[in-house]
Amino acid sequence: MSKNTNTAEAILDAAESMVMESGFNGFSYAHIAEKVGIRTASIHYHYPSKEDLGEALIKRYREGFQAFIARVDGEMPNSYDKLLKFIDLYRSGPANNYRTCLGVMLSTDLTSLSERARNGVAEFFEINLNWLTQVLENGRQEGSLRFEGAALTQAHKLFAAVQGAQLIARSFKDIQRYDTIAEGILSAFK
Repeated sequence: MSKNTNTAEAILDAAESMVMESGFNGFSYAHIAEKVGIRTASIHYHYPSKEDLGEALIKRYREGFQAFIARVDGEMPNSYDKLLKFIDLYRSGPANNYRTCLGVMLSTDLTSLSERARNGVAEFFEINLNWLTQVLENGRQEGSLRFEGAALTQAHKLFAAVQGAQLIARSFKDIQRYDTIAEGILSAFK
């Protein structure tokens, strides 16, 4: 990996952390420069505008989630176990200094994002919902998950509950609140 690639990734790492903690409007290039130990000109070299940075952030985050679901699908045949992995993934944010999903944090700042970044957030959510819908439908067919109604409706409820659980855990600085909500989510599918 070249120095430029390492610098670009370090910038994205720092920006992602800051967005997950403070939102997209809660930091500047100066904050990133200080955290990474570079000049702001170096950030502008890789990401000429904050809009470019936002687009790169959501693209990388979406690709990371797609890799996660591909890995889970490849390793776990049971849909209930896939739901456990999904809930654990969303638990990792609040468990790590009460951070919140990048998608959730970017969605609170939609009006200040570029159209491409807004579309990227919507695409990220759609990928989550499509995968959850498939997992739920497969789980119902295999008998590992039980629920009434359409899988798509249940996927929306589950996704909203997990994201809400992150916000509640963050607000109270209490990961147990996430765990309590997660237990309730899972019990609804048994």
